[in-house]
Parts: sequence; C-alpha cells; structure tokens
Amino acid sequence: MRNHRRLRRIEGTVGKVFVICMIVFFLLNLIVSDKEMSEEENRMLAGMPRLSWSSLVSGDFMTKYETYLADQFAGRNFWRSIKVGLSGLGGSRQEQNILIGKDDYLMEEIVSPDQETLMENLEAIRQFANQSRDVQMYMLLVPNAANIMRDRLPAFATVSDQSRMFAQVKRELGEEVEWLDAAEALKKHAGEKIYYKTDHHWTSLGAFYTFSQVAEQMKIKTDVSSGFVSYPISTTFNGMLAAKSGCRMDVREDIYMYVPRDTDNDVVVNYVDEQRKTTSLYDSSKLKTRDQYAVFLGENTSVVDIKTVAESTRRLLLIKDSYANSFVPFLTPYFREIVLVDPRYYSGTIEDIMDTYRISDVLFLYSGNTFFQDNNLKGVLSGE
Repeated sequence: MRNHRRLRRIEGTVGKVFVICMIVFFLLNLIVSDKEMSEEENRMLAGMPRLSWSSLVSGDFMTKYETYLADQFAGRNFWRSIKVGLSGLGGSRQEQNILIGKDDYLMEEIVSPDQETLMENLEAIRQFANQSRDVQMYMLLVPNAANIMRDRLPAFATVSDQSRMFAQVKRELGEEVEWLDAAEALKKHAGEKIYYKTDHHWTSLGAFYTFSQVAEQMKIKTDVSSGFVSYPISTTFNGMLAAKSGCRMDVREDIYMYVPRDTDNDVVVNYVDEQRKTTSLYDSSKLKTRDQYAVFLGENTSVVDIKTVAESTRRLLLIKDSYANSFVPFLTPYFREIVLVDPRYYSGTIEDIMDTYRISDVLFLYSGNTFFQDNNLKGVLSGE
C-alpha cells in the first residue's frame, strides 16, 4: 500500500513537471520572434500558415502548422544538437539521409534515377546533338563522393552503384556526344582532398585533376598540368552537408582558387537576367556567408556570359549544375566566351542561346546526383 502511494506521488510529480515544461515552452514560443532563415542550415524556415476554412477542412493548415512548429520552436538549434549527439552515441551513421563517414567525411546517398525521366533527357540530348552536327558536344558527369571514396563510408554502409548508372548514360548517348571520364581522374587521386568533408561539392583540386585528364579530349593542346597555381581564399568553410545533418559543425576546411600561371586571365562576367556585370569569377562577399562555396560565380542563376581575352575563337556553352562553377576557372584561358546555363533556373530554349552567342562547343557538366534527378533538361533542350 505504501509503495502504491509512493508510485502515485511520483507519477503526479512527473505529470506536473511535464505540464509546467509545456507551459514554459508555449510561453517562450509566444515571446521569441519567428526567424525567416536558419543560418546553421542555410535554408528558409516555415512561417505561420494562413488560416482559412478551406485549408482547415482539407487538413492543409494542420500539415503546414506542424512544419511551422518544427521550424520555429524555441531553442531549436540546441535541441537539434542534442538529438544529433544522442544519435551518434547510439551508433547512428546517418542523419537526414547524409552518411556520417570516416575521417570527418559527410556524404550524400547515391540517388538512383527515374528511368523514364532519364531516358527522356538522354533522348533530348541526342536530338540536340543531331540538330547541331557542326558543334562539338561533350558530357562530363562527376561521381559523388560516396562512389569514389568508398573507404570513407561508414562501417557496413552500402550505396547504389553510380558507375553502372554512368555506363548506361555513356551507352545511350553513343557517338553523338563525346564522353569525358571524370571517374577515371578522380579514382587516381581518391586518397587526396578531392571532395569537401562537410559539403557535397568536389574541391578545386578534384576539378583540376579532372580538367587535366580531359583537356586533350576537349582539343586543348597545351600542357595544362602545370599551367595553374592555387591560393587559399578561405580556411573556415563548413558546408551544406554539415548544416543539413547537424554533424561535423566544428570542422573547418580550406577553399582554393586556381589561376593561370603565365597567361592573362581578364574576364567580364555578365549575369544576364540580373543585368549585373563584374570583372571576377569570384564573389568574395560569399565568404562572409554560410554558403562559402558560392564564392565561385556567386549563387546559381539562369544564364551567365563570360567574355575572356583568350586567343582562341571557340565559344563554349556550359549546361550545368553548381559543380561546374569551380571548373570554369580552368576553361577561361582556352575559350573566347563561355555561356553558362543552369536548366533549373532557365526558362528559355537552347536554340536562343546557340543563335545569340554563336556557340562552337557544348559541355554538359553535372554531378551524378543532380543529373539523375534533373527534370528540367528535356524542356530546355526541346523547348517543351
């Protein structure tokens, strides 16, 4: 009987503490102002949804309100770090679909393509190549870190075979598009810092090794292996995989820029839609933000036109994702003009670009994961 009373007192105390905590959190959430953006995660946070009878009846309001509460509750970053820490102590090797690897490496899961979308994109590329037979076309798909650096994967982790996916793309494109093998170059240097530890991008070193490998195929006849010199432009980089997962937030990395050793590299960079011009491939203001990788050509945008002082008369169209941004500095000494198009943001057609800029070469440059999730490429190439 005595034990029963004692148990009831404990249960009553726990219940009161729980209610008090709920009241405290409720009051804190009323007092603390909502944030528009999470600097730690580099993303916009959900705002209070608008209440209406239709949204309430459909359940849409409650769905959005739950997302709002998850993004805006008081002390969110603190509790998030506690959760990540406890998961790590419990042996978790994955957070927010990000693999927590060895030697402080974080890696994206390898994405498997939707075969229907992939085949539509590849058919659009083939048709584009057939319609532009006087233009040299190249495909450069960059493997993601989990495919190249398998020795850094968490113990017992398995990922999809991205090499097999690349082989399918190469086979389907046939001879219409010349295949540039980034995987071969990167595998040779898998023990070096060719990918960031806290970000999904390759490093400038990885881009340099790849460029050195494929330059001859791109009819760049000079020896590029010793034609560039590198400089650190940041020593405090902590990338998007760390921000998204909440892991490795204390890891700081270097970002390097590469410039031609002996040639003039003057450029005029025109951000077409923004009607903004600059004389540098680098946006140093981004080094003061969470997304320091954006130092390469700034944030992603639809069309960027780069005019150089190269002696060549070749004009390159670069259809790309953000991996290409750190690859561009290696191209500027060898092309008179480089036009960057990101299909995720571009609403025009490729014919418009080809006619306006008198393109002589086309390079498709994507990371594997982005390419296999792309549902914009077909529309841009076909005009649909």
